[in-house]
Amino acid sequence: MKKIIYFFLAILIIGCNQSLDKNTYHLEYVHQTNEPIYIFKIDNNNPVKIDSSVSKSGKHKFDIKLKGADIFLVGSQPQKSILFIGVPNKSNQFLFQEGDYSKLKVNGDSINIILQDHFKYRNGIISEIQKINNLKDQEKIILKNNILVKYQEYLKKFINQNKQSPSIIMVLGEIQNPVEFMNELLLIKEVIINQFENQKYLTDINNAIENANQQKKFLAQQEDRAIQELDQRKKLGLEIGDKAPEIALSDVNGKIIKLSSLKGNVVLIDFWASWCRPCRAENPNVVKLYNKYKNKNFTIYSISLDQDRKKWIDAINQDQLSWPNHVSELTGWKSTPGIQYGVSSIPKTFLIDKDGIIIGYDLRGSTLEKKLSKLL
Repeated sequence: MKKIIYFFLAILIIGCNQSLDKNTYHLEYVHQTNEPIYIFKIDNNNPVKIDSSVSKSGKHKFDIKLKGADIFLVGSQPQKSILFIGVPNKSNQFLFQEGDYSKLKVNGDSINIILQDHFKYRNGIISEIQKINNLKDQEKIILKNNILVKYQEYLKKFINQNKQSPSIIMVLGEIQNPVEFMNELLLIKEVIINQFENQKYLTDINNAIENANQQKKFLAQQEDRAIQELDQRKKLGLEIGDKAPEIALSDVNGKIIKLSSLKGNVVLIDFWASWCRPCRAENPNVVKLYNKYKNKNFTIYSISLDQDRKKWIDAINQDQLSWPNHVSELTGWKSTPGIQYGVSSIPKTFLIDKDGIIIGYDLRGSTLEKKLSKLL
């Protein structure tokens, strides 16, 4: 009878131990160092020490108690640590050489193998971007954009291939365009709800989803606005292929300058104002293009929606807008050409060819330069 009782007691003890193990993440960190090794839990983006180990052999073992997945660091200090995700009833081993993450070896749960593979891929992308920093500006922009597009495609694939893994939470902050990742954001949210102990991450994912919804709403409004502007351009005779309506306004010296007087040049009609921050931010690009193409029959006809003459002239001088065709009625949004050209926001541009025919609108930066390079 006693043997039977002992037998059932042993089963109960084993059962209790197994129950405890289910709430424990076992970690072995192998690193030859004399420094203490710490486990840091990420709390509101701040690392908080929760455990430590000193080992002459370089093997550090930790048992982390937790009820669900959570994010941790292991290392001598946060800046020299490995980020990992702890999950109940899992175990893992990191073999690490200080400062050389390329030689990091991960043995154990698939979650952190997936995660470390992701970090290695991301580091490769960062290296690619660093290599192009010595290239010319235009080449750099194109190559960098191509790399970033490729990385966003990788993130989408990474989330869908690992949609039940807690590892996908780590890419949340790397998503550039939430609208294109709406389905993936919902997958991340499901993982957080079902697997993570700390539901604080729900705030981050809910904010991302809300931003995506707001962006989607904004894009829909922009699309509606674009359709309205297209209809308006048709009514005003401002479609591509139409003759640009004549404009005749006074320049800074009171001299009347007609748009038609610039015939024989490719002309950028530029509606702007001294108080318009996006306009002022775009001006360096406009100056650059003017200086590049001014000797190839390209000029600019700038129409200011200012009301204050001094602020208008000061902005011309401050931004070094050296072309001579600066005109304004100084009547703000009541400007005759502004109404004539259907201007409801600035900056607003129209590009006309040497015969005064509209060949483009709202062209800026690299898009405008590409157009000019083909024309001139």
